[in-house]
Amino acid sequence: MSRLTSSQLPSSQLPSSPKRRLSRLALVAAALGLALTAAGCETLDALNPWGDKDKKLPGARTQVFPEGVPGVDYNAPPPQPASPGGYSTPESPGASPAPAKPAQ
Repeated sequence: MSRLTSSQLPSSQLPSSPKRRLSRLALVAAALGLALTAAGCETLDALNPWGDKDKKLPGARTQVFPEGVPGVDYNAPPPQPASPGGYSTPESPGASPAPAKPAQ
C-alpha cells in the first residue's frame, strides 16, 4: 500500500494551516459584523426596491391626552422604594438605630 503525500492530495483534502484558519475566521467575523451593522442601519430602508412607501391612514390627527396623562404629576419627584425590613433612618446624625429584636 502506498501512502499519498500532501502534494498528491486534492486541494480540498489538504490539511489547513493555523494561519489559513485564522484568516478564514477573520473573514467570517468581518462578514458577520458587516451583515449585523447593515441590518441595524435605517438608511438601507430606501434601497428596498420592492418596499412600498408608508401611507398615512386618512382622518384627523388629535392628541389622546392634550393636558397630559390623568393621575400623573410631572412635577413630583419619583417615589422612593420601600425598605423590605421596615428600617427607618435615624433622626439625628449621631444616633444609632434601635437594636434588633433577638430571633425566637
